[in-house]
Amino acid sequence: MNSILGPAPIIDFDGTLACLDVPWDGLRAELGVTRIADLWHSHASERWAHVSHAEEQAARVAGAVPEMQSALTHTKSFAILSSNSESAVWRFLERFPDLGSRVRAVVGRETLGGPKEDFEVFARGFAMCAKATAPARSESSIIYVGDMPYELAFARRLGARTVHIDVLRGGGESDDSD
Repeated sequence: MNSILGPAPIIDFDGTLACLDVPWDGLRAELGVTRIADLWHSHASERWAHVSHAEEQAARVAGAVPEMQSALTHTKSFAILSSNSESAVWRFLERFPDLGSRVRAVVGRETLGGPKEDFEVFARGFAMCAKATAPARSESSIIYVGDMPYELAFARRLGARTVHIDVLRGGGESDDSD
């Protein structure tokens, strides 16, 4: 059976593969920022460590998005492009060995080195994921699955077909819709 995701998609993590229950409001208040992405403007690694710890704690108990988990059963491999900590993604995948065994790359905050909301940062991460999953794709088309309009627009700009997670949940449309 083929997946609508193709043999080797690139997917977002939080909100797409997993639903992390991070206490974002309290974390932002504690760190004194309006948005977690505001931390990119400072060089306080201990503040990022605090965010990573909160994400890891949430990943220890986070559930998989059932529709995504089901769609991925028919893929050969996949890569994850996330603004979350890579350690949180791996912590989550430890609990889902079938998924973890097919992950070819996790490109998260540490590797990105900047906000995923920046097109150049996204493009670098996307290229790393595409390279890691290339052996499993016979065709050149890459499918990107996410939940945020900016990431779907960036992926389309890079030539990928896109699928909003809501499509897998039975709503919305794939490709040029977000």
